[in-house]
Amino acid sequence: MSTSVSPEINLEENLKQLEEQLKAGTPDLERFRQAHQKLKELSRRLQELLQWAVEQHRDERKFESLYRQVAGWNASDLIESLKRTGFTLKQDKDLKDAFDHQGYRILELVRAGKRGEAFHAILRIFVSAKKEFPTYLVEAFKPVYSDELFKIFLFSFLSGILGQERQTEQ
Repeated sequence: MSTSVSPEINLEENLKQLEEQLKAGTPDLERFRQAHQKLKELSRRLQELLQWAVEQHRDERKFESLYRQVAGWNASDLIESLKRTGFTLKQDKDLKDAFDHQGYRILELVRAGKRGEAFHAILRIFVSAKKEFPTYLVEAFKPVYSDELFKIFLFSFLSGILGQERQTEQ
């Protein structure tokens, strides 16, 4: 008999434990963080499944509407992930140099809302450096996001890789 527990049940159990801790007046911050992480993982998984459903049922707008709603919920996490990705990639001298040389051009492409050209410019940097294109960065280019949100995503990423200093983690 299998004793594995689905992530959903695990999250529900975590929430019950958190509630009990609060009732007892002994909340554990780490348990709250774990529950938050699990919730984020499930939300991203739901978004991926909805994207798949939208692709399979293009004529049904209800799936697309729900997909856009869930993607919007996940947008702030994506902004932070893109900024962290930029900071991390800044440590790679080849990538940092390439972005330093192309940064203003890419910023202008993003500002003008030219997703395809911005994607091509950034992809070219990763290909020439023989580096993997970050998954979070691919997500930012998906058409489900508005032009304004796309700009925020890319500006967050670029601020991480082009910025002068890394902010301290909270």
